[in-house]
Amino acid sequence: MTTDEGANNNELLIAACREDNLEMLEQVLSSDHSSYDINHTDAFGNSALHYAAKYGSQGCLEVLMYYDGINVNVTNNSEGDTPLHKAAGYQDPEVALDMVQHLIKKGASAQIQNKLKQTPIDVAPSGTHDEIKKYLEKAILGAQVDPRDIPQSDNDESDGEPSDDD
Repeated sequence: MTTDEGANNNELLIAACREDNLEMLEQVLSSDHSSYDINHTDAFGNSALHYAAKYGSQGCLEVLMYYDGINVNVTNNSEGDTPLHKAAGYQDPEVALDMVQHLIKKGASAQIQNKLKQTPIDVAPSGTHDEIKKYLEKAILGAQVDPRDIPQSDNDESDGEPSDDD
């Protein structure tokens, strides 16, 4: 590809998320899957997911969450931040919480430390982002609990016998 042809789909993917341009993002994602890499990173190691989280592009972040194989725990080169670090530190606490919740549900780890040994909880501003900090703390605790250690509740539909999962 020559520079006369314009940006390639990987560059457009990142630009769409940086600019919160859902139309551009959907155009790239509807093209031939071999023409882009959903986990492409730029020279700084930032993926489209990093940019969506950094710039509060909720729509783009939500669309990216539907793609199998998206790496929600990719770290960038400059700070060692994951998209969850970027989302937790986003200035609008409501937008930040929404993005954090989407990332955690997709499997983002709240325990990854960046180059400054900060987890996403550490980069969430105190005072304004307390709800985010609580959500991330619960996510960490939830990741440490083995589901087999949680007693199953009795209900009327149970026959008293252990299920195949037990």
